[in-house]
Amino acid sequence: MGKRIKFSNGRRLVEDIIHVANKTPLAGFVADQDAGLVAKFRRHSRPKISWNVLYMKAYAIVCKRDANLRRAYVGFPWSHLYEHDKNVCMMTIAREYEGEERLFFARFNSPEESTLVELQEQFDHYRRAPISEIKQFRHQINFAKAPRFARRFAWWALANLWPKKRASHMGTFGMSISGNKGCYGVSHHLGPATTTLGVDPFPKKGVSKIVMTFDHRVMDGAPVTKAMQKMHHMLTTAVKVELAELTGFHPDTGEKMSEIELAEFKRNQRLRRIETNRKRRAA
Repeated sequence: MGKRIKFSNGRRLVEDIIHVANKTPLAGFVADQDAGLVAKFRRHSRPKISWNVLYMKAYAIVCKRDANLRRAYVGFPWSHLYEHDKNVCMMTIAREYEGEERLFFARFNSPEESTLVELQEQFDHYRRAPISEIKQFRHQINFAKAPRFARRFAWWALANLWPKKRASHMGTFGMSISGNKGCYGVSHHLGPATTTLGVDPFPKKGVSKIVMTFDHRVMDGAPVTKAMQKMHHMLTTAVKVELAELTGFHPDTGEKMSEIELAEFKRNQRLRRIETNRKRRAA
């Protein structure tokens, strides 16, 4: 005879995510993106920068420049779109809790404004710090303890009554992994955000398999494919340059720079960041 098993806290939260996603007309694209020099620089970086972090920053830069990627569908009291003014990445992270490996959702506010090292430190904190010390994770555990009808209403209210709060709890875009141990998703990632990016954690020879899921009510396929191309461009330009600065390699040739070249390169990068911050404050 079989037996009934009570849903764990973690499975209740995943059930909520799937419930919200199943009400969304999702579509998806898969692409192989070559980032050979980025992979080379990453191997020499200290600290080692995760592919999740690299792609998160690249995509966040694109989202900051393209307001369409920061919009969300609102169905009440009539169908319309809400445009968030800032990026919020909600990344799926697997952690063990009470003897079970479960999913938590880690928030990164305006990742395009943080350095790769800062983002990696946040990422490592979410992956390794005691769960009791991470406020977001404690809230998710407590939320999953609520009755189903209360959780369902909370999800609906965030999406329809309080769209300003939506980004803080759902993100403007989501992130997950597109595969694990040689196995890859065949369709798309489920999530409440307008776009959800799946990243290959172990690309072969710098070629990463990327999955992008999007809400078809908010945008069509052409803008999403352009966003994926722009993300790859940002990964192999702006993000690559920052990674090169960490490792001491020339961002274009991939050769190790001399101390004089490296000092000049870092000086130029520092001046560019100062100018960028000045323009941001002026805006």
